Amino acid sequence: MIPSAIVNLLQTGVSVIVGTRDASLMPECTRAWGIRLGKDRRSVTIFLTEAISGKTLQNLRENGLVAVSCTRPTDHVACQIKGRVRTIQPSTRQEQTYRRNWKREFVGEIGAVGVPAELGEAWITEPALAVEIEVTDVYHQTPGPGTGEKVSA
Repeated sequence: MIPSAIVNLLQTGVSVIVGTRDASLMPECTRAWGIRLGKDRRSVTIFLTEAISGKTLQNLRENGLVAVSCTRPTDHVACQIKGRVRTIQPSTRQEQTYRRNWKREFVGEIGAVGVPAELGEAWITEPALAVEIEVTDVYHQTPGPGTGEKVSA
């Protein structure tokens, strides 16, 4: 189960970077456009733009393993979530509304650290795929004491 402190972090406009690897262990990463906590707190759904996530999606379909790094730009509070893909499917209209709210919060976060809002607004986030992930591990990644430690519920 994802701990409460991490739940609180994931409900903000965090930067979401998705790491995968292929059969030769070659790493790949891309940006996700939002992360949503599952009702059971044992899963998350990330949203990938299909046009720029081809290799990541291929890796996910081939081995299902994923590491998702989430960082709040204004204070660098961060975590890494590891898991296995449950499903990959087109994003729903309800998820589109969620992503738009996340993007607004994310643009506010990066704006607070000096990135022009126009840059954040220019990112193409549609059409998106919803990737549901069964969470197996959560790690503390905020710089400082405890970085890299496994977080338990």
